[in-house]
Amino acid sequence: MEMPLSRRGDMATPAERRWTAALLGMGIGLALGAALMPGVSLERALYLALHGICAQTHNLVAGGFQLPLCARDSGMYLSYLATLGVVAARGRWRAGRLPPLRVSLSILGMFLLMAADGLNSTLAEMGLSHAYEPRNDLRLLTGMGAGVGLALVVLLVLNTALRRDVEDDTRALGGWRDLGVVLAIDALIVGALALDTPLLSVPLALLVTVGVVGNLAVVMMLIPSLALGLGGRVTRMSQLAHPAAIGLILAITFLIALARYRLWLELGGYLPPLMVP
Repeated sequence: MEMPLSRRGDMATPAERRWTAALLGMGIGLALGAALMPGVSLERALYLALHGICAQTHNLVAGGFQLPLCARDSGMYLSYLATLGVVAARGRWRAGRLPPLRVSLSILGMFLLMAADGLNSTLAEMGLSHAYEPRNDLRLLTGMGAGVGLALVVLLVLNTALRRDVEDDTRALGGWRDLGVVLAIDALIVGALALDTPLLSVPLALLVTVGVVGNLAVVMMLIPSLALGLGGRVTRMSQLAHPAAIGLILAITFLIALARYRLWLELGGYLPPLMVP
């Protein structure tokens, strides 16, 4: 019996399946490469891989394992993933609207708190007058607040630019309840770090890395998606496998270039062949 057109249109094409397999293979290869890099610990591999993202001067250490980014950026990318997880669990992947006004203003307020805490930390490091002594716990918490907004902005930009079936009446977070779930997950992450065990800190360090690489890849796949004629045409995730693979390659290339440049600066213009992320 012939398959209905509605179901046929939801099925991935052979080319999409090949690109999906290639993207999955790339992800597995990157994970194995970081875990099995000869002569380099996982902690060091993650640190070097993200060496160009931030100063890495206020990194969190839990269970004897150092997270690869500073406390503020670690909180931001962990909350970024938590927010997208809640959006997915609530079935709002196709959302085309911001949360309700009061919720949106609260998210904006959390971003401004991160900016204020960052300014205070900068003033303190410069030896100038500042409101309070900077602390890693405040960096982590304010970073988490900003991560919520980052996730929503990226989601809405991609949906608006690429989806044909974007739901203009659906909000990315439906209200206070959804935001509360995100913040509750963030609180669990803080609690996991406070337990000070590598059983939890190592997975969180990996999630920070996934958040950075994933966010870069998603942003960088936008131009290839438009170049491939996918603007306003996407109705299934497999359509994005091809541009996502390009975005992942661009993201990894960008991270390597940044890390090498920073190492080059730190070593006074000399970069030994083996000192690569």
